[in-house]
Amino acid sequence: MRFNFRLTVLLLAFSTSQPAVAAEGIIAEESAVEAAFLYNFAVFTEWPDIPADEFRICVLGSESVLAALETVKKKKLKERTISITNISSASQVQSCQVLFVGRSEHASITSLARQIFNAPVLVVAEENGYDPKDVIIALVKLQGRIAFKINRTAAQEKSLTVSSKLLKLALRVY
Repeated sequence: MRFNFRLTVLLLAFSTSQPAVAAEGIIAEESAVEAAFLYNFAVFTEWPDIPADEFRICVLGSESVLAALETVKKKKLKERTISITNISSASQVQSCQVLFVGRSEHASITSLARQIFNAPVLVVAEENGYDPKDVIIALVKLQGRIAFKINRTAAQEKSLTVSSKLLKLALRVY
């Protein structure tokens, strides 16, 4: 109950933030919200096997989200040190627990999905222009807020278990 309340408050606080006036401020704030979502998605997801030394959050195609994730590096996740990695190719994806795919790389999501196959990688991307079956969590912008949809079928195919607490907060679960 306590975790559910804390998650709800945190996600609502980040998703209802009003954007700054300057375009640069909007991007920075949006990236901070997306980074907070990535961390919380990881908190409320279970992996079948995680390396003992670190928990890897990888970013492909978004320097602003990569920069925003710097604050997360100070935390621990599942009793492991968090490593934030900027990846440049699909061959690096297998060692990630969470993969955020930026807008500039949406065209490569299908090839990334083939590369990952059934590896337990939580793939997160902003919803836009790709096959939804290739992403587990899609971030969606609605009326100045960021919400999310969860593809539970894709998560299960990768042996990932998304917490019911997170599923309740999703805009849509399929």
